[in-house]
Amino acid sequence: MPDWFNVATHTRRHAAERPDQPALLFPSRAYSASSPAWDTLTYAQFEQRSDAYARGLSAKGVRRGDRVLMLMKPELDLWVVLFALFKVGAVPVIMDPGMGPKNLLACIEQIGCRVVIAIPAVHVVRTFVRKPFAGAEIFITVGTKLWWGGHRLADCLEPGDTPFELAQLGFMDDAAIAFTSGSTGTPKGVAYHQGMWDTAVKSIREMMDMKAGDVSVQAFAAFAIYDLCWGHTAVIPAIDLSKPAKAPPEAFATAIRHHQAKMAFASPIIWRRVAPFCQQKGWKLESLDKAITTGAPTPPEMVRAFAPLLRDGVEFHTPYGATEAIPVSHIGSAELMGDCLEKTARGAGTCVGHPAPGIDVRIARVTDDAIPAWSEDLRLPDGEIGEIVVSGGQVSVDYKESPEGNASSKIRDGERILHRMGDLGYLDPQGRIWFCGRKSHRLQTKDGMLPCVPVEGITNEHPDVFRTALVGVGEPGAEEPVLIVEMQKGKTFTPGTADALKALTVGTPYEHVFAQVLPHPGFPTDARHNSKIRRGDLRTWATRQLR
Repeated sequence: MPDWFNVATHTRRHAAERPDQPALLFPSRAYSASSPAWDTLTYAQFEQRSDAYARGLSAKGVRRGDRVLMLMKPELDLWVVLFALFKVGAVPVIMDPGMGPKNLLACIEQIGCRVVIAIPAVHVVRTFVRKPFAGAEIFITVGTKLWWGGHRLADCLEPGDTPFELAQLGFMDDAAIAFTSGSTGTPKGVAYHQGMWDTAVKSIREMMDMKAGDVSVQAFAAFAIYDLCWGHTAVIPAIDLSKPAKAPPEAFATAIRHHQAKMAFASPIIWRRVAPFCQQKGWKLESLDKAITTGAPTPPEMVRAFAPLLRDGVEFHTPYGATEAIPVSHIGSAELMGDCLEKTARGAGTCVGHPAPGIDVRIARVTDDAIPAWSEDLRLPDGEIGEIVVSGGQVSVDYKESPEGNASSKIRDGERILHRMGDLGYLDPQGRIWFCGRKSHRLQTKDGMLPCVPVEGITNEHPDVFRTALVGVGEPGAEEPVLIVEMQKGKTFTPGTADALKALTVGTPYEHVFAQVLPHPGFPTDARHNSKIRRGDLRTWATRQLR
């Protein structure tokens, strides 16, 4: 283990080893579908520019340990400034605007940043809504600065002749604070310690066989940070990264083909649209060595649709994890399409693969109570559904300024801190993890606990169905299971559809488990990946429908 840590050591090393390799490519203002163009920073340029920002930010008073609220639009300087803050030893605070204004302001107030680096709209808000920003002392505007004072980001560039001296930090020193999306609860600030980040970089690299020099098309802004740590060329496609459901498939496919990318990362909602687009155009994506998707399980029909577009042996990879634990496990499409798929269709849940290097996985009996300390009587045997609990170097040990979150999600086991994933699942005899849904989404019926994902794995097999969601209507302990259905485009829900869905459960552990089936015009999903179903909204909707 090194004597000190700093996330920025990765880009500094790559700048020395491969200075002329592009580090980041971002769509230029001249970009068009007929003439795609990207602005580029090589690793040497990236390093020099982030050093310049580190000097300028330090000169403006930003110091080691400062929490820095970053609300910038995705552009080249987003990642440059982020690594400049790493160099200083400041702690970037990363929030997803998709959580909504109310949650956003509450999180800003909770975390108490000393520095605010943000677009003009945020500075306008803070001049009128002052309480959330009460502890801030340094204000930096990305773009045009008007009456609100502070500095312009453009004025924080301070070139120099020698590299900026990196802050030398300890294993448990904060590297960043990343807020959860809040899609299944209140957003919480996850502490990314230096050692956690370093372990995650190494664990994903080993698990996914990441190689320096590869070109990666990245449709999730936060994961471009890992690309830079691995020495990839990170290509940002010409899409709105905050709205993946509206991403034009042509832009994503063009980025892969134009740059002959070895890897591409996107949520399933993007990949689902890329396959038919490429088929229509007669395009193939033969440069890819791996396609990665996360935010929701990999749909089997998507894997089948891509098979003719990829080289033989190229797989879809689905990592499993959370903001608090990256990665926990991963599965490739070859394994998924083998015995796993058949088991899913019979009610086994979704296989998310073997644990990642360095991860310890336990299955604990289900409870909504806090668990201050681990005891072995909490552990369930293989095959029994419980809550997934993990520990390891890539697992965050605390939430910042959230004693309630720490009490409900962390368990002490001697010197170790275990994290409760909030997911239901079990381990099979091969040691693989099977995901059975969020704990908060479980149904509590008169017959006991009913997980949603195993049932949906059965009903999603209907060829006319796009996806299903099982929700409970009524009071806990007496909830009535209701299956909600979103049909494939061009397909119509009929009473026969409902009967066919019920028939699919015959002979499974969930035979005739639901009586009510309701069609829905289009499921509400999370803002981050546009792939996770907002089941609470569907439950409210179903309750109204059944009245």
